[in-house]
Amino acid sequence: MSDLIFHEHWLIFIGLVVIALVATLELTYRFGGPLVLHFETNDEMWNAIQTGLLALVAFMLGFSFAQAQGRYDVRRQLVVKEANAIGTTWLRSDQLPDAQRGEFKRTLYHYATIRLLAYSAPNKVALFDRTLNDSERDQGTLWTIASGNLRAHENNLGYSLLMQTLNDTIDDASAQRAALTQHVPLAAVLLTLALIFIAVFSLGLSFARGGARPAVFSMIYIAALALVFEMVLDYDRPQTGMITVSLAPLQQQLESMHP
Repeated sequence: MSDLIFHEHWLIFIGLVVIALVATLELTYRFGGPLVLHFETNDEMWNAIQTGLLALVAFMLGFSFAQAQGRYDVRRQLVVKEANAIGTTWLRSDQLPDAQRGEFKRTLYHYATIRLLAYSAPNKVALFDRTLNDSERDQGTLWTIASGNLRAHENNLGYSLLMQTLNDTIDDASAQRAALTQHVPLAAVLLTLALIFIAVFSLGLSFARGGARPAVFSMIYIAALALVFEMVLDYDRPQTGMITVSLAPLQQQLESMHP
């Protein structure tokens, strides 16, 4: 279910949601008359219940939207943070001996390249896993070179600073990996969707109770609900939806690095 919602089949999912909502409204309107007869409520009570349901839907949509937008902002900030860490590591690597500086910079350039590739295709599982494995191997190479020189020259401030920024680079990669692979809790998404269906069901009962159905406005209401729900999902769909995190900081950093 999570893959259907957050990855390449999201259009199919939204289409199914819209079809299901239309079917729910239509079937409830056409066949909900006998059910409405069992409700011993006047118009005022009925409107109060329906207003409460719609308010609850709005609350859950707002809550999910806030969570998704927060995660989007975290991913965007992490791209900038990782690009800065890689750039600082690149500059501080000039302090390494000539024999190791070239290997360190070539490895860091390759590392930045595959990190950019990982950001670009988080939904392609095989490619994403391969880039992560390659980046971990490069991290090991970079760490071996930097830590070896620091052990040989424990009082060298330049090597200490290089280790610090290299550690930041590795930490940022781990944080971004978590941000790319984790989503808004599926339970919250499904609860929001369930409440939307309940609200549409109650709307269909209202139409059955009144014996009339404004078809055009009903479709507009369903379309609005689906669009807002889709926006919530799109904010938490890394690099595969309409709203994507700009990779310009990492791309610019890569262009400035010449192995």
